[in-house]
Order: sequence, then C-alpha cells, then structure tokens
Amino acid sequence: MRKPDFSGEWILDRQACTLSPGADAIQSAVVRIEHRDPNFRYKAKFVSAGDPVEFEYELLSDGREVVATHEGTRTISSLRWEGEALVASWQTQRADGELKISFRHELVNEGRRLRAVEELRGEGRDQDNIWVFDRQ
Repeated sequence: MRKPDFSGEWILDRQACTLSPGADAIQSAVVRIEHRDPNFRYKAKFVSAGDPVEFEYELLSDGREVVATHEGTRTISSLRWEGEALVASWQTQRADGELKISFRHELVNEGRRLRAVEELRGEGRDQDNIWVFDRQ
C-alpha cells in the first residue's frame, strides 16, 4: 500500500477546527510540509492576538525515538505510521514535571485537507484539539 504524501503548503481553516481553551486564541496559521518518506519536515506559524508562534521539526517516520537534552530538559520525539496517518509525539521531562504532545496527521477530502488531531497532557494544560488545514 502506498503511503500518503503530506507535502505542501496548508492554510488553517479556523472555522473547521475544534480547539480547547488556550489554543482557541489562534486566529490563523500556515504550515509547510516537505515529506519524502521516511523524511518528514514540518514548519509552522500560528498567529493569535499576541506574538506569533513559530516552530519546526524534522523526523523520520520509522518510529525510532530520538532523545535530546537541552538546558536540563530531556525530550523524546518520534514519528510513526498508523495506517495512512502519521503520528508525531514528544515527551518532555523537566525537573518540575512532564509534558506529552502528540499530533495525528491525516489527509482527508481526497488530500485537499489536512487534519491534525492534537493531544496535550501535562503542566496543567491538558488539551484535545482538532486542527484543519486546506491545501494551497
């Protein structure tokens, strides 16, 4: 079975999203994905009334855990296939607690939409969000 290609520029459809308090402050977003399996590169800019949030990461879809330590914070990240969905996950361990985040990326509407189901647990910010993006 051929795996989907998530490559492209994706624009947030804010009205189609289901967001938890905190995440619901996001007004717009642009995501750029370069995907040549197993390489997956994700770059995003999320905009709210405050400062924009920008981040990027690059992982391999082989499910292997990547461990990094920076200024006393240990992060374990991985990317794996679950059927036709790609699941990215991070577990961040600090002296004051742990934060777990996962995103399940799926292409819907014949690949014209990207749905990212986010689960965030820890640091008193438990959230379940559904982000919906349209392909440009």
